[in-house]
Amino acid sequence: MSIRITIACPEHLMSQANQFALCVGNSPADVQTFGAATWEDGAGERYALASLLAGVRFPQLAAAPLAAPAHAPDADIAGATQAQSVLRIWSPASTDSFPEVGVDRLVAVIGLEAGLAIPLLGLSPIPTED
Repeated sequence: MSIRITIACPEHLMSQANQFALCVGNSPADVQTFGAATWEDGAGERYALASLLAGVRFPQLAAAPLAAPAHAPDADIAGATQAQSVLRIWSPASTDSFPEVGVDRLVAVIGLEAGLAIPLLGLSPIPTED
């Protein structure tokens, strides 16, 4: 069984967040989870968004001590741990209030389709120039 996870990552944490994704993911390709920062908040801060399916144990795995996985023995554990330390996870079943998106944290919404999670995150796509 899997759950939908939508994660907002501040632009300056993308490298660390990609190392975190590599450590909790299943493939060397997970190091590319966060691509371009094409979303912004009301203050103009830029974010990368990722929406993916993960195992239902994602919240437990995301909180567990990190180690380099077999598929990436050279993973940057220090960077991954930095991202892990600022990760906030929220689900509709949570009794906690929704964590505000900010440049100092990753916010993961679990259990909602991206179309419902993105408005909660308060992000807008950055207009592209033609």
